Amino acid sequence: NFLFAQFPLFWFNMPAILKGWMDRVLVQGFAYDLSKAYDGGLLQGKLCLFSFTTGGSKEKYATRGDIRYLLWPMQHGIMHFCGVKVLEPHICYAPENVSEEKRKEMLTAWTQRLKTLWKEEPIDCSPEWYFK
Repeated sequence: NFLFAQFPLFWFNMPAILKGWMDRVLVQGFAYDLSKAYDGGLLQGKLCLFSFTTGGSKEKYATRGDIRYLLWPMQHGIMHFCGVKVLEPHICYAPENVSEEKRKEMLTAWTQRLKTLWKEEPIDCSPEWYFK
């Protein structure tokens, strides 16, 4: 009922091995049907969360464009297309470049979120802001 993807953001995308898995598993007839896509997708009732780390700070991604633009093909183009409801991504920015204390804070925040994950509301995979 829940698809959880944990990965390092690699060249502004998921790693090739994860994309390959999605290409092989989320196939027509199982995950989608061309006549039943998005809210009518075959994986209705399932939830997805992308949790990933980045190599750059939050500020680095903000100055070059909202990181949500990078996520749209994954969240909308893959998951939502298959009927999956998508939760807000969990992003740990540049964990290798921050202090041990900051990494502990990241882990604590993630641990707390995991405790209430099932209560979260899915995000809008086609938000108005994306098209402005």
